[in-house]
Amino acid sequence: MKSTRGPRAHRSARRLASEARRPTGAQRVYAALRHAIIVLDIEPGAALEEERLCAQYRVSRTPLREALIRLASEGLVELEPNRGAKVAALQLVDVVDHYEAMDVLQPVIWHFAAVRRTDADLESINKCLETFRTAVAREDMEAIVQSNYEIHGAITMACHNRCLERAHRQMLVDKLRVAQHAVRSLARDRNHDLATRFAGTLQILERAAAAIAGGDTAGAERLAREHNVHVRKQIVETLSRSLGAKVKFSTPQRNLAVVENSPDAERFLRTRNPN
Repeated sequence: MKSTRGPRAHRSARRLASEARRPTGAQRVYAALRHAIIVLDIEPGAALEEERLCAQYRVSRTPLREALIRLASEGLVELEPNRGAKVAALQLVDVVDHYEAMDVLQPVIWHFAAVRRTDADLESINKCLETFRTAVAREDMEAIVQSNYEIHGAITMACHNRCLERAHRQMLVDKLRVAQHAVRSLARDRNHDLATRFAGTLQILERAAAAIAGGDTAGAERLAREHNVHVRKQIVETLSRSLGAKVKFSTPQRNLAVVENSPDAERFLRTRNPN
């Protein structure tokens, strides 16, 4: 049946459809701030001044606050009553807690993915894996970090458990921030160094994708644990690089003993190892 709508009606419909696809001010600010926080363009603990951000992104306070509330729900921003907002801190204890939780959560997710994956899930995993493979081959630092996040997200979706997916996606955001901290401490040739380190991750993920596709639950769990051990080792090695080790101080041994036996030191060790 031939349409009776005139050219003006069609143009109006196209304009409305285009506007519907256009991101809102809150969505635009959310995406920009999220990226800036994750790649450390805005440092952890930095204050987020509303007046400056409104001018920077050309929005009013309402969409800005909507974006900040959404970022706070992801753990990237801390909202303080009567004090505004700031970027969530990322401390050493957060990194320790992150990988401890990953030891528990990731094997379960990969097990469920091997049981419940659909053809669409496998297609998504393989597509993300190919993107990750290309990023490593090209030694593209930003693409490596982002595609690594995306393939983990694809595997998480394949587990088809919304609670696990929600928790794991929050942890993946933390992983992005930890990875960016590690990248900053790499050698001058960061792209090559990072690609070399992620080559091992790529090999594990390729085997994991095969295990999930084959319904090998035991293999998927084992590879999840192997992946966690591998990543933790890379992070520790990277964050341990410091020029401080090359500086020699004449420090009396008795002072070291006082520090090691201090109540604060004992309290910290006790909280990290209750047994």
